[in-house]
Order: sequence, then C-alpha cells, then structure tokens
Amino acid sequence: MLDFNTARQQLLDTHACTLGSANLALAEAANRILAAPLPAQYPSPMFDNSAMDGYAVCDTQGRLKDFTVISRVQAGECAAAPLQHGEAVRIFTGAPLPENTTAVVPQEQTEIENGALHILADIAPGQHMRLRAEEIEVGQELLAQGSKLNAAALGLAASQGYKNVPVYEKLKVIVFSSGNEIIEPGEPAAEGKIYDANRYQLIAWLKTRGAEVMDGGILPDDLSRTETALGYAAKKFDVIITSGGASVGEADYLKQAIENVGTLTTHTLAIKPGKPFAWGSIGNTKVFILPGNPVATFVTAHMLLFPVLNKLMGKYPRYWNLPNFTVKAAFDTRKAIKRREFLRVCVEVDDAGETVAVLLPNQGSAMLSTCARANALCEVPPGETVAAGQHVKVHILPT
Repeated sequence: MLDFNTARQQLLDTHACTLGSANLALAEAANRILAAPLPAQYPSPMFDNSAMDGYAVCDTQGRLKDFTVISRVQAGECAAAPLQHGEAVRIFTGAPLPENTTAVVPQEQTEIENGALHILADIAPGQHMRLRAEEIEVGQELLAQGSKLNAAALGLAASQGYKNVPVYEKLKVIVFSSGNEIIEPGEPAAEGKIYDANRYQLIAWLKTRGAEVMDGGILPDDLSRTETALGYAAKKFDVIITSGGASVGEADYLKQAIENVGTLTTHTLAIKPGKPFAWGSIGNTKVFILPGNPVATFVTAHMLLFPVLNKLMGKYPRYWNLPNFTVKAAFDTRKAIKRREFLRVCVEVDDAGETVAVLLPNQGSAMLSTCARANALCEVPPGETVAAGQHVKVHILPT
C-alpha cells in the first residue's frame, strides 16, 4: 500500500495549472485566483498624513507644552504651510501633514485656553504620524500570483487604483458516480439499491472551492456507455471526478474504460478510510477516481483531491493543503492500525479554556452523519494510538 504523504506528493508532482487567464473588473473578481503578481503602483501611504483627529505640532526641541494654532487641515485638502517651531494646526484623520510636523497629538490630550493650544500629555516624536511609503513602496509586490482575491485582497488592489485584475479561468469539473446499485434521491427505495450521496457532496464541495461544476449523473456498469460518457466529458472539461469502481472485487468497467481511452494510475493507499484511489488522464483532462464509501470520498476529497485541485486552479502553494495545527486530544483510541487514520473530530474550547479535539461517535466509513458535524480531521499515524491529553495533528475542514 502506498503511504498517504507519498501519494499526495506524487499527485502534486504530476499535475500543473494550465488554465488560461482574463482581466476582470474588481467587482467581478471576488474569490477568483490571481493569474499574475500585482505590483504596487503608488506608495502607501501616498503622502504623510495624520492617524488621529487632533493637532499636528512642530517642536524641534521636544519640550513644548503650548503652541499657537495657525490653521486647520481636513482630509482631502492640501497640507498647510510648513510649520515653525511652536506652531500647530488642527488636523483630522487622513489629512496631509504640514512640513516640519514632529508629532500629532490626539484631541482628547489637549485643551484650548484663550486661543492657545495646551498639551496635557507627554509627546513622543513621530507619534500618530503615517509617513509616505511606510507600508508599501512603488513596485513592491502587493499580491502574489495564485492569491485568492478575497475581500481584503480586492480592497488592497482598489486602494492602489486597479480597475481590473488578471485572474485564472475557472477550473471546469464534471462529477460522476458509478455503479448499478446507485439510484437518484427521490426515486423509490429498492432492495439492494442505495441513494447517491457522493455526487451531491462532491458537487457542493467543488462549488465552494470556486470550480465551475457540472453534474455528470450516474455511470452504469456498462463498458461502452462509460467510455462514451468519459470521452465526451474529456472534450469539454479540465477534470473528471468519479467515485466507486476503484476497489478490488468491484466491476472494473470504470477503470477499464479510462485505460481504453487514456491512462490510469491505481493505488491502494495506506489510509483509513479511503484505501482505493486512482488518478489518470484522458487527453489533457485529469481524471480522479475516489472510493465508493461516502466517508472515504469525504476524507480523500479533502486530504488528496483538495491539494491537487488547488494546484490545478493556480493557487499559491501555501494554500494547497488544509490548514493544520496541533491540539490536545479529548479522547482515547484503543487499537493501533497499520494505516494512517483520519478521524472526524470537533475542535472546540473546553471548560478550562483549552482548545481540544473531541472525537465524534460513529466513525464507520459509511456513516456520513459524522462528516456533517465535524470541523476537522484528526490524523493518527500508522501503528499509533491516541491517549487523552496528548497532542494530535488536526486538519481544519473548510466551511
């Protein structure tokens, strides 16, 4: 059996983003992936300005408490004439600082007596002053290629005057299920049949990841019809995802169909759940076969498919894998197994204020209800058990 980390690395090493790009208006680019580095067009701040409502003062000796107020400057106005020692201007947040400003004093630390400004607190040189280019210099990289254009990223681009940004095209994905035992939700239940859960969870999951998704339906256990469906899909989509048909003992129509029209790498992975897993290609279209059990599909989608799809979408490497960290386990496991196990857990704060992983009941590979409640997967290395209080690695599930 292939180790999980080896399988994930092989997937990442053998797949690359080949998507085209287009320039989109900022309002249309939300949550898209940046297709080129975005450099700063202007310094930030663009000019010296005040971080407070108050008074800009000039004290070249650092000892004054009293100043003469000579004018006022609001945001959007031009800076006043240069200050001389002992002078001040009334100023507001974001307003340009006059030349020779040595500090800005918040208005609550001042008082006006007989038209003169008196400072009620000590003044630190340079306090509450935003200096030109102290955050960003012209030409500096604002956003790296592969960044997701979330609210903060779009705000940053807008603050630099960008009207349009280059983004990758959306990854086009089609999702199939396979097997004569699968029926559609809404159909009458029948003996020996099961409702298709995998296709619906995968489609919903892919949409939240930013892919353009199509429902391919259920592939029957029929070689000719499966070949035809896959060949058609390969002409129109970047990625084909199926579930079922990768386990030993199952009808091999799906694997055989892919091998007849493309290439396929089949592996038995040393993980639980999710042992059967395969990937390949039909022409330029990437193909992934996930396990048939719904929990195994859930786990392999997050732990193996998530990284490679992020790479195919053009995302920056730091965003390929689920975020992970260590917390204390609030549970025990009794038996070590030879495979790496991913347990469904809830990461929460206990009564003592400590972040812990709580094991959810019903960890069987067909028990999808636990997946709906989990907010993380707890990784248990091969041959190890978990004791309450020890630190464990958890992978945070996306919301």
